[in-house]
Amino acid sequence: MTDHRETIRRLNLDVFGKGNVGVIDEILHEDFVDHTGMQGPMDREATKQFVQQIHGALSDTETTVDHILVDGDRVAWRWHMKGTHTGDFMGVPPTNDTIEVSGNDIGIMRDGKLAEMWSEVDNLSLFSQLGIVNPPPFMS
Repeated sequence: MTDHRETIRRLNLDVFGKGNVGVIDEILHEDFVDHTGMQGPMDREATKQFVQQIHGALSDTETTVDHILVDGDRVAWRWHMKGTHTGDFMGVPPTNDTIEVSGNDIGIMRDGKLAEMWSEVDNLSLFSQLGIVNPPPFMS
């Protein structure tokens, strides 16, 4: 039986943390769908492109996985990512600031791979750090 926790660790640490998109075909199901991509649902290929965008914009990226919960074929996890904003990201030129973001994901495993995923990312914090939106006074 596949260790779902190890699959989630590899997704977060190897793929998003190190930018190793070669791992994606090993851990994401061939019919994978991320239902919450910023520009709509993403399949495996779109996920590879998204990871490459992140690593083109954020150097020295580090990720951590805080918690992983598994219930049969259902998984949920909380993560953190940080890196230095040294490249264009979502149309924002480099700030050379450290960017930190966190999120919670829920997924469905199939045939030992992640088949579906829904994400909740702290986009307000991310956009504030990028200067896209002004944070409310209590976040300053």
